[in-house]
Formats: sequence, C-alpha cells, structure tokens
Amino acid sequence: MILKQGNKKIASHQWSGLYQLSETLIPEIDKFFKKGKIKLTDLKGIKVIPSKESMVSTRIAKAIALGLRTEL
Repeated sequence: MILKQGNKKIASHQWSGLYQLSETLIPEIDKFFKKGKIKLTDLKGIKVIPSKESMVSTRIAKAIALGLRTEL
C-alpha cells in the first residue's frame, strides 16, 4: 500500500499475503492507518493497481476499495 499526497509518496506498507488477500487486506489496511495515524476521512481517493500475478487478488482489492470509497 502507498499513501500519496499529490505525486509525493508519504507512507508505504508491504506484507506477504497475495494469496490470502481476502483474509489479510482489511487488517493490514487497519495497521497501516494506525501506524500513520490516518483516518479514512483524511483520504481523498483510493486507487487499486492491478496485480500481474493474481486476477482474483485484484478483484478482492477493488471490492474492498469500492467499499471504503463509499465512506469517503
């Protein structure tokens, strides 16, 4: 995950779990937000970059991003 302000990267977070994304993505987003003291309402947008390795992971990430966008 990458957090940008304009074109500048201000925070990032990585973990292994591509094939367990449905189980790990939301907890990892939560960790990322807590570590950076970020609130969902602080975000202006959410973008998913498609995975070249797993179309299913991309779909999971897009579904979660869509759900989070409704809260912005």
